[in-house]
Amino acid sequence: MRAVQVARQRCEEARLFLASVGAVEKGVKILEGWREIQIPLSRPLKKSELKQMEKLRGRVVELAQSLPRSVRTSPFERVRAKLSLPKKAMSLLPERWHLIGDVLVLRLDPKLDKFLPQIAEAYARALHAKAVLRRGPEVSGEYREPAMELVLGKETETTHVENGIRFRLDPLRIMFSQGNVSERRRMARLRAPGEVVVDMFAGIGYFSLPVAKYSGAKKVITYEINPLAHRYLTENIALNGIGNMDARLRNCADADEGVADRVVMGYVGTTHKYLGKAMRILRGKGVIHYHETCPNALYPRRPLRRIREAARKEGKEAKVVYRHEVKSFAPGVSHVVLDVEIK
Repeated sequence: MRAVQVARQRCEEARLFLASVGAVEKGVKILEGWREIQIPLSRPLKKSELKQMEKLRGRVVELAQSLPRSVRTSPFERVRAKLSLPKKAMSLLPERWHLIGDVLVLRLDPKLDKFLPQIAEAYARALHAKAVLRRGPEVSGEYREPAMELVLGKETETTHVENGIRFRLDPLRIMFSQGNVSERRRMARLRAPGEVVVDMFAGIGYFSLPVAKYSGAKKVITYEINPLAHRYLTENIALNGIGNMDARLRNCADADEGVADRVVMGYVGTTHKYLGKAMRILRGKGVIHYHETCPNALYPRRPLRRIREAARKEGKEAKVVYRHEVKSFAPGVSHVVLDVEIK
């Protein structure tokens, strides 16, 4: 039997992807080694799926040992069991979702509109959610507000736990991207002992809380212009018992300069317009974690050009030491991150 072999630190991301495309053999145990795991495959992988595994540094191998496991009913199977809808409607039910704390976020086809109450109730029961939101278009506006519709429940404020960090938020009003989980985990593994770190687009602390808690940073200064997001950020600092953060309700365009060893730019859309400011926030030299949405055909040329042009204007040198495609943002467009050393 064939399996995908991948490093332990990337195993959950690989398993979730393979499960989402129906490629995991559920009747055989995942084999766990000290450094790597093997995920048994139910079928050969397609070229696009192999490419995704390569991005995670995984490879297809012969499964070392085939051990049976009891097959439990999946949440989606439990959802289907609770519903009695026309065949066409059943085929449109989403097999993927985002559970933020105990609030469930679904993408639902408009053709399912007349069945929304039954569908929401079925998912809520199967996934133990207190509320169900229907996701609309992507975040928009200066405050990056999500387009959500409350389908079931009344209370949407919740606490989401990830990487040992508790995030208090209201998903009806505040963005929380499941697709950014790998980058939040990477920030939790960052080593920055004794550094001053500035997060220019802090939100509720997606990246700054893991950095403050785990990296060894001396101080983490955050900037956020959305009053609601800033309120949750200050609550989350207290909730996680973090004492090395300075949360400022202010536009990052007005951030103090010459103060940081490292700058986090975890925003996409117009992030490149703030590259010069990020370089001035550094104390002459340091590291910038730069995020951008980029057409796949222009990656990595466009972000590299933008970084180098900004550095040249500031009289500095830029060296990219890491780059990664975080997630698909839109058809033909990816959310990417580049770590840049500035001198």
